[in-house]
Amino acid sequence: MRLEDQVALVTGAGSGIGKAIALRFAECGARVAVNDLDDETAAATVDAIESRGGMAMAVPADVSDGRAALKMFTRFLGTWDRLDIVVNNAGALFLEPHVVANMEAQLAERASGAVSTPLAATTSLEDGIWRRTFAIHVDGTFHCTREALKVMEVRRRGRIINMSSIAGLAGLAGVPDYSAAKAAVLGFTKSVAREVAHLGIQVNAIAPGFVDTPMLADLPDTLRAAFVAQTPSGRLATAEEVAGAALYLASPEAEAVTGQVLSPNGGSLM
Repeated sequence: MRLEDQVALVTGAGSGIGKAIALRFAECGARVAVNDLDDETAAATVDAIESRGGMAMAVPADVSDGRAALKMFTRFLGTWDRLDIVVNNAGALFLEPHVVANMEAQLAERASGAVSTPLAATTSLEDGIWRRTFAIHVDGTFHCTREALKVMEVRRRGRIINMSSIAGLAGLAGVPDYSAAKAAVLGFTKSVAREVAHLGIQVNAIAPGFVDTPMLADLPDTLRAAFVAQTPSGRLATAEEVAGAALYLASPEAEAVTGQVLSPNGGSLM
């Protein structure tokens, strides 16, 4: 019960990594506000928590909208009247079909030693997709952090955990918008960590490698195999393993840890 009597908000907790974090936090004693864009998936995570004896409430909202984020905070704070942990996990990956096809073509060409097919990811990237990617990852993280700090600065304690990616650390070909947004999350994390450290608030980031989640489920088997081949551990990470990293950063053991990036990547970046 490492998080007993604490209240956590996890965004994007309807599936994948966010759901795994919400479940792990609840198992460790926290009351969990479960955010997702989709009402039904948020409710399903709440049901899963409550079926295991935990306490949770669904707070569906589009965190990329500042007014919606404020309304969400007002709602659950009005019920539980405290906030100890925020995990800014909401995210999306917009991978165009032609880019996926070009990735597959490059894999086949690389086997023969000569790659000639352009990915055409950046040249075909639409303004709307670029802006939506930043709105979800960067604006969403900012909106929820801003509202969380209004509570945490008064209490002079709290944990904020922002979800980045190895795409933000190293850049991944084919997803320039996602890589740029995740890099922005890292810069934001380090800046805010310095700002609030003297108030007893820790702000850290997690930058997972390739994780077996619904985000990768629709990719061709050849690309999933290529991601595994790029990982020294020889496998994709699980959402539960990333949840373990989040639990550490939320736990008393991480009291002196702030402004850091924890990267459960199977050795992809060393």
